[in-house]
Amino acid sequence: MLVLAFVLAAVSGAEAPDAITFTKHVAPIFVRSCMTCHRPGEIAPMSLLSYEEARPWAGSIKREVENRAMPPWHADARYGTFANDRRLTEEEIGTIVAWVDSGAPRGNPEDMPALPAFLEGWQLSHFLGPPDAVFPMEDEFVVPASGPDLNPAIDVPMPLDSDKWLIAAEVRGNPRVVHHNVVSVYGPDGERDPTGRLASVTPGKQFDLFAKGSGKYVRKGSRLRFDLHYHPYGNEERDRSSVGVWFARKPLEWQAYTAVVADPALAIPPGEANYRSVGSWEFPFDAELTLMKPHMHYRGKDMEYKAVYPDGREEILLYVPAYDMNWQMTYDLARPLPMPKGAKVVVTAHFDNSPDNRWNPDPEVWVYWGDDSRDEMMEGWFDYRKKLDAPVDPLNPVSPHAR
Repeated sequence: MLVLAFVLAAVSGAEAPDAITFTKHVAPIFVRSCMTCHRPGEIAPMSLLSYEEARPWAGSIKREVENRAMPPWHADARYGTFANDRRLTEEEIGTIVAWVDSGAPRGNPEDMPALPAFLEGWQLSHFLGPPDAVFPMEDEFVVPASGPDLNPAIDVPMPLDSDKWLIAAEVRGNPRVVHHNVVSVYGPDGERDPTGRLASVTPGKQFDLFAKGSGKYVRKGSRLRFDLHYHPYGNEERDRSSVGVWFARKPLEWQAYTAVVADPALAIPPGEANYRSVGSWEFPFDAELTLMKPHMHYRGKDMEYKAVYPDGREEILLYVPAYDMNWQMTYDLARPLPMPKGAKVVVTAHFDNSPDNRWNPDPEVWVYWGDDSRDEMMEGWFDYRKKLDAPVDPLNPVSPHAR
């Protein structure tokens, strides 16, 4: 009926009284689900902040939302409930489609919703304001116009004036050549911090926001290590990646950790369309699982996370049936999941090294573990948190290891 009303209005030359417009109906959807990435300086190819910017892309927008390709979300809806679920509702999809089918009208400018106060350069600014500290690489890294992928490990100073509890971190770099950057903390003793990875940037994922009431503890005198993957693309580029961090200011009850299930013994035969890889990780104490993040390369096909509890009960937590290396997203559980001591996270992944995989660089070679995108990785990253003995005051931090 809605489409018929638009057709009749078009024939009569009048606007239907219930016409769906950009300013009143579509822009609020874009504010909620699209503008974080679709704005200047971010990863999306075009900005959708205004009618003038969105209107030329109306046909493409309709196609992408109808196909459920945008906003990107790859989790099987049968498993898990996620706080950061990007999917549009059927009503929202219908609204956008009807807007495009009716000629994509602007509408009354006074109906345009207020845009978020984005701070250029930091996605988390929308939620937390500017970072409390930014730690950049000391020198620029020159990425040549051509040649193999580069995978340097670069130490970065972290001049903290005291021990800190962090509630979030965001990694930035030159998106034209930085494929990913995994940032880890090394303590004053030179050893990697037991809380695990601090933050990372991968295609489709830029920041780490720890679960509410949780923080990662970083000691004064620590340093950062950037494990970078640069991908030459035809022009010489320079990169000086950095990580911004946000300090806790309210009492915390949980310490956050990051761990990974990995299979470095990958050996995928030529032409193999369904190579299976399985790994597991066991909780050494009672904890809560807060998020999951699959990571594979071009031959990655699907990945499943499953909890196996000490009593033998099993539960599928996340299933990504069509993994996409171009959108390596994080899946934040809507409610942290209790994981008793002895419970396991079991990760199962499949790889397609056949000619039918359109992303496959070469289906005629054996494929092994490696940093280069033409190699493979099976990494099921996840965050979890441990209850502290007592709430900590982040303004007067005491080492949780000494409590």
